[in-house]
Amino acid sequence: MHPLYGSAWDPSRVDPAAFDVWSWFNLVGAGGCICWVIAYLAIVRQSHRDRANGLPMVAVALNFSWELLASFVFPNPVALWHAFDRAWLVVDVVIVAQTLRYGAAYQRLPQLRQHFVAVFVLVFVLGLVGQYTFVADYPDRLGLVAAFMINVIMSVLFVIMALERGPGGPGLSRAGAWFKMLGTAGTSIECHFVVRMVDPELRGLGFLTFTCVTIFVFDCVYIALVSRRAPA
Repeated sequence: MHPLYGSAWDPSRVDPAAFDVWSWFNLVGAGGCICWVIAYLAIVRQSHRDRANGLPMVAVALNFSWELLASFVFPNPVALWHAFDRAWLVVDVVIVAQTLRYGAAYQRLPQLRQHFVAVFVLVFVLGLVGQYTFVADYPDRLGLVAAFMINVIMSVLFVIMALERGPGGPGLSRAGAWFKMLGTAGTSIECHFVVRMVDPELRGLGFLTFTCVTIFVFDCVYIALVSRRAPA
């Protein structure tokens, strides 16, 4: 019984097949997780070269709060998944540092530029509390649905960032865009099996499917935007 859920956590109701790392859908998901690591590294590299944040500030704050919870709070019965959580967290520390260092200069609102760090901390705290309470109160035991909700926000903000900065804009990583799309596609397939097995109370996977399709559409738009040639 995990302390996050108290008496509501009944491991006997979970299908153990969800945690078989050699099942085909978990292998696809592992490939997706590797693609996410590559996406993060590509974004870090581009951000360092351009001295510009490579992820939107709100997305970074929400993503970092999820990775902290996934690494230290949410239950995770699979060592490989836990290793991916920690790997993402380590790289995300660098992304947070780059965001705080470079992000203020790319904010259009002067008030946001002036209070950039304070706003980042506020979004981070709200994300931390909101995600914890969501996972504790709703059948999302591994925090996977919450992760896809954040991913939707990230994908939409990526498109907005690309439109604001234009073709060849600073911090825009083509490799990061492609590997994010591939990574999310792999984990989307995996989670459509794992979530059904881990959270049997769910009436369906319609919302999860909605988030996955929405992410894919916006990721494709983002790839198209970052692939445009910069003006001569």
